[in-house]
Amino acid sequence: MASYVQETIDGSVHRMLSDGVHYHDLMALRQGIAEPDGWCDAWMEAATAHEAVGRKAVEAGARLTAGDALARAALYCHFAQGYFTDKFPDKKLAAEKRKQDLFRTAAPLLSPPLERVEIPFRGELAPGYLRLPAGKDRPPCAILFGGLDSTKEDSLSMSDLLVKRGVATLAFDGPGQGEMFYRMKLIPDFEAVVSAAIDFVSAGRDIDATRVGVIGRSTGGHWACQAAGKDKRVKAAVAWGLAYHVRNMRDMPPVVQNRWMRAGGLGTVDEAMAYFKGYDLDGVASRIACPLMIVQGGRDPIVPPEGVELVRRQAQGRVEVLSWPDCGHCCHERSHITKPAMADFMALHLR
Repeated sequence: MASYVQETIDGSVHRMLSDGVHYHDLMALRQGIAEPDGWCDAWMEAATAHEAVGRKAVEAGARLTAGDALARAALYCHFAQGYFTDKFPDKKLAAEKRKQDLFRTAAPLLSPPLERVEIPFRGELAPGYLRLPAGKDRPPCAILFGGLDSTKEDSLSMSDLLVKRGVATLAFDGPGQGEMFYRMKLIPDFEAVVSAAIDFVSAGRDIDATRVGVIGRSTGGHWACQAAGKDKRVKAAVAWGLAYHVRNMRDMPPVVQNRWMRAGGLGTVDEAMAYFKGYDLDGVASRIACPLMIVQGGRDPIVPPEGVELVRRQAQGRVEVLSWPDCGHCCHERSHITKPAMADFMALHLR
């Protein structure tokens, strides 16, 4: 019988591989972690191995190899802190900080490079990475953000696909996410920080501010719809996993309930439901006028399946849906299809 660790990896294998975990490493971790308490340490050891490759490549002047290895090491730190660490807050924080440090080192070595930026928002600075496609003057820009457990660092594979298509990217941590979590908890109106990100790229001279789109992953798919409905500067939107509302929070898996509570700094499910009452597309979906793509799994255990049709019926603009009945949350099982399709959608509608 498979262990709890093995079941966890089996349930997340498609996401992990799609984001950049190497198959050999993942299978070794699957077999080598005997108990959940050993999860973080094992992933951090795997990160150390890739960091060593990256540091050696830096010394040898192999910048591209160094950037790839250090970015992968950062990704392993991301997964190290993302599971089984609730009772090890010091380890979780250490893994999160190491992820940030490793990715910051990797960013200028990647091709094209990523520039660390800070987005002013309600007295704080939301950290992000701006990336411009090579040889493009004032390109369009896709703003990338996650949900309860996605951060700017694990959006690199999506950024890769977009810059190849001539679309700049701005990936950031908002309140309750990654680096920002320790300074500001998740807010009910997260779409406000998305608008702040649009303000940021609009104020510079590198981006064509008339061609800005948003891609929200997981619970971020909801905020992508909120942003598209409320900020008319959004010219195209992708809901990469769509939750129309969270009125079903009591029926969500306990691990997901805990993520809502942790992100918002809340103690009970009832408190979370009250705090996130405004996480609802009623009255907002009908205001979405830009082209919208929804990527949704038919076996998503988190979100009610009727959300897709509710948005499709109400939205004013074109709605394109990618869905498979055998896929789970965010259709990670079909990432080889969905990720290029999302990038193509942005490139088409921001051209």
